[in-house]
Amino acid sequence: MNTVSKRMKLGHPTVEDLMTRDPIVVERGSTLREVAELLDEHEVSGLPVVDDQLRLVGVVSRTDLLRRLLEGPAEARHDEEWLDLLMADSTTKVDIDAARLGVVDDVMTGEPITAFADEKLAAVARRMAEEKVHRIVVIDAQRRPIGIVTTLDLLAVFPH
Repeated sequence: MNTVSKRMKLGHPTVEDLMTRDPIVVERGSTLREVAELLDEHEVSGLPVVDDQLRLVGVVSRTDLLRRLLEGPAEARHDEEWLDLLMADSTTKVDIDAARLGVVDDVMTGEPITAFADEKLAAVARRMAEEKVHRIVVIDAQRRPIGIVTTLDLLAVFPH
């Protein structure tokens, strides 16, 4: 029985028991092309956004990029190659003017929902459900991302 299962039996698993450590992050000011490439390369659906001090300032997801495509500036909406850029299985290298697409700051969710490693997992799961988010960034005292917990992570620890 793993640590999470043991603590689950005891009724007090923490975020630290489940989180994916050392999350991939993207820096504020990164182009949406860079964001899409990171999402694709690491096969994740969202990333914490950090400032130059590596403090959490937002979260960006594939959904944010798609929303930008559908609702964003007309020049980005009408660029069909944008879809290739967002496709996880795309093998086509797309050459698009990055300035036209914008930067992560334009689409990220600011003030993301966060947790600390020592919080009870059940409380964080409730907060995720209440806030309708699919990922929560685990931060340290300086607001630096140290982990991520997703809804899929939570599904893995609850009995079927």
